[in-house]
Amino acid sequence: MASTDPPSASTEMRPLLPLDASAKNKEAANKNKLGMLFGVTIPCILSIFSVLLFLRLGFTLGQAGYVATLGMLAIGYTVVVSTVLSISAIVTSTTVEGGGVYFLVSRSVGPEFGGAIGVIFYVANIFGCASYVTGFVEAAESNLGKGGSLLTAGTSGLDALLPGDPYWRDFLYTTAVLVFCLGVVLVGANLFAKTTAIIFVLVFVAIFAALFSFGFSAEKNILPPSDNCVWKAMQGNATLTYTGFAWSTFTSNILPNFTADYTVLANDCTGTISPVDFQYVFAIFFNGCIGIMAGVNISGDLKDPSHAIPQGTLFALAVTFGIYILLFTFSAFTCTRDLLIHNVNYLQPINAVPPLITIGVFAITLSASLSNLIGATKILHAVAKDKLFGNILHPFTWTVGKSKQPFMAVLFSWFIVQMLLFLHRLNSITPITTIFFIISYGVVNMSCFILKMTSAPNFRPTFEFHPKFTSALGTISCIVMMFFINPIYAGITIALLLAIVIYLLIRGPAKPWGEVSQAIIYHQVRKFLLRLDIRKSHVRFWRPEVLLLVSNPRSAYHLIEFTNDLKKGGLYVLGHVMAKPFDIETAHQYTTQLQAWLSFVDITNVKAFVEITISPSVRAGVQSLLTTAGLGGMKPNMVVLGLYTPDLPTSAMDTLHMKLIKRPKIYEYLFRDKLLEKYRYVEENLPSLRTDPGEQTLDATEYTSLIQDAVTLGKNICVMHNFDKYKQSTLNRRPYIDVWPLQVTKDDQFDSTCLLILQLACVLHMKDKWKTTEIRVFVIVGSDVNEQKRVFESLLMDTRIKASIHFVDSYSQECLSLNDDMIMSQCLGEEDMAELQHCDSMNSLFKQYSPNSSIIFTALPEVPTDPSKSAEFITKLKLLSSDTAPIVMARGTSQVMVTTF
Repeated sequence: MASTDPPSASTEMRPLLPLDASAKNKEAANKNKLGMLFGVTIPCILSIFSVLLFLRLGFTLGQAGYVATLGMLAIGYTVVVSTVLSISAIVTSTTVEGGGVYFLVSRSVGPEFGGAIGVIFYVANIFGCASYVTGFVEAAESNLGKGGSLLTAGTSGLDALLPGDPYWRDFLYTTAVLVFCLGVVLVGANLFAKTTAIIFVLVFVAIFAALFSFGFSAEKNILPPSDNCVWKAMQGNATLTYTGFAWSTFTSNILPNFTADYTVLANDCTGTISPVDFQYVFAIFFNGCIGIMAGVNISGDLKDPSHAIPQGTLFALAVTFGIYILLFTFSAFTCTRDLLIHNVNYLQPINAVPPLITIGVFAITLSASLSNLIGATKILHAVAKDKLFGNILHPFTWTVGKSKQPFMAVLFSWFIVQMLLFLHRLNSITPITTIFFIISYGVVNMSCFILKMTSAPNFRPTFEFHPKFTSALGTISCIVMMFFINPIYAGITIALLLAIVIYLLIRGPAKPWGEVSQAIIYHQVRKFLLRLDIRKSHVRFWRPEVLLLVSNPRSAYHLIEFTNDLKKGGLYVLGHVMAKPFDIETAHQYTTQLQAWLSFVDITNVKAFVEITISPSVRAGVQSLLTTAGLGGMKPNMVVLGLYTPDLPTSAMDTLHMKLIKRPKIYEYLFRDKLLEKYRYVEENLPSLRTDPGEQTLDATEYTSLIQDAVTLGKNICVMHNFDKYKQSTLNRRPYIDVWPLQVTKDDQFDSTCLLILQLACVLHMKDKWKTTEIRVFVIVGSDVNEQKRVFESLLMDTRIKASIHFVDSYSQECLSLNDDMIMSQCLGEEDMAELQHCDSMNSLFKQYSPNSSIIFTALPEVPTDPSKSAEFITKLKLLSSDTAPIVMARGTSQVMVTTF
């Protein structure tokens, strides 16, 4: 996730290494690392084959038939090939480090999905390791135990080595195998590569022996396995048949014929069993396609992962696909369906050298165990280094030796697998393990698709064959396959993934890897903004889109908070002018202030954009904001500003600080809460409030002129005052929104200012926190009281505004006190004096009828075009708003609501 923390005041510069030194260091670092063949191709081939190659290949063919089996092969390889193409695109577009699929996803789409996939893929590898270790011992017992296929009758074999309870005997054997795996992984990637190379040779000797045997073995009868209760119940002591190449055998194997899976009974012939189906068989088969991450798992141990992973994995897929096709075809032509279904180890009795198949089974399960254990270790080490889950995983970052082996991560992973071995048989968790692998592939495909879809310029893979449709196909295929294999487990897996994502969104630390969500939002917002045509806007869909002009957020916090309630989901821009000449120092101040403003927005939780402009004067800066704020069809239609006053401002930051402190402590423990830290940053970096009246950069004339500029551009105007009294906590004690329209109609049309203040009051009342208040409309009636009542009641009915109407008698035309120094200093004519009297009288009515109001909306006096009238205009505003509740003085310049459609 992109960091939203305040930037540090300084950045440490690291000295650059000379080119020759850097090259030598890189060469030394790569000296003991693995190449494509031993680091990717061989581990992938062995992991893809897993136990399917020798123990489940015939079962799949016998149950599903040749055609359906090839269909499953095509589906499975379509998913894994699309995933490998996505992996290849990602690894060739970034510098790959250790951590495997976790590293790829976290650096592609952010730490939330990366961390979630890291956890899920770690668990999948742990369960996979336990399953393969158990499979190794089961294979050893079925071949070398009592009644084993490689022993003569009456020989006890392995059972004689450790007589007693079979449970503890199996546990000791699995423990011994796991200890061997532990030793290999602890030594490091080099020993792992050497071990897998030996295993690879053994496996391919067994494969070639099997292929050779298909062509040279004559027809023979084969005894069924001793543990096949199903066959014994159906056929007694009858044998199974190997026919050699025969067209009749092939035709009998073409179509599906689903029967029972005898391995489920596990020597308990008293149990009952139902026939399997396509879903069951496909779930088993797909386990032979999910080993494509073996090379990615040890990405940190590869010399050139950007080259080795794509080519090595694709080559491994080609090799395994070809061998699967040969084995399926040869088996379909030579083995009867009964042999395929009722002897999972059918390759051994038809082989010219039967022990080679047993050696292949041992080698393939041991290789898969090693691959899963080292993969789990690398992921745990990478997640711990990134501190996604805090310092709780810090011990797993500890390393030893020159190769920096994460010994604590290895030991912990070994311990978890060892605990799983107490479960003895792990068949019940195999489906969810498979789904864990599939969802990991799905997220990798999704990551590549998103990066392609957003057209991020820095996503430039050198692996060119990665069309967008392949990653989309891979994503969809993985989701469909998960639910096809097991809908319940698929739902649980997705819920677990989302739970971890949400946890990391809330609680995880911010990381400087970037958030793909920002790229998606940018891509989509740009497209929709281009379609948002300002020329097609209609008053029916009008909403406040606010430009709030702020001198300093320290003193304007209450105003900013209130305006946030007033916007009703519309655009909200906090505008500020730095009235300074543009130079290097000012540019540095701009950067610092922008970060402070953005942090201020974070801690106040207002949904606002920040626009700061540098200009020689405040008015020129405001003109720039009026014409450029917003984007495309999202432009402010209303300008909000505080009342001009030469008085020194007072800070409202203490109120904000107390609000942050009083939050429940659970925020600090459960959420990634750094608001107090951001508050301190804001306090340090926002400009201080002026302490000398001479520091004010705006005079009354310029203030009035910028309001007139907004009116000229057709913006609605709101001048606000007395918001130092505004407190949301007092809404229950002051439960009124009072509206004082001064002119209901004009030229037989509703006055735009009247409609604007009614609309704003209605919009404010829609907010949840304001729904407990009541809108009161105060109408000053003149001579024709009945007509005014009719007009206004009709207006409220047509605009569907729920409000109580209060009619107030015309105020008395009393003279103003001539003791007012501000008024005495002006030379006023009779018309000007009448306007001042009007403002003063309205102020008296506000105090009389709205003393318990939370907010007052009224009309803004006419804005003068003559600069010499600026002082008088300011005087009117002060008279109108003196000592009232927080007040909004508005002037409408355009239609904001319709009464008919």
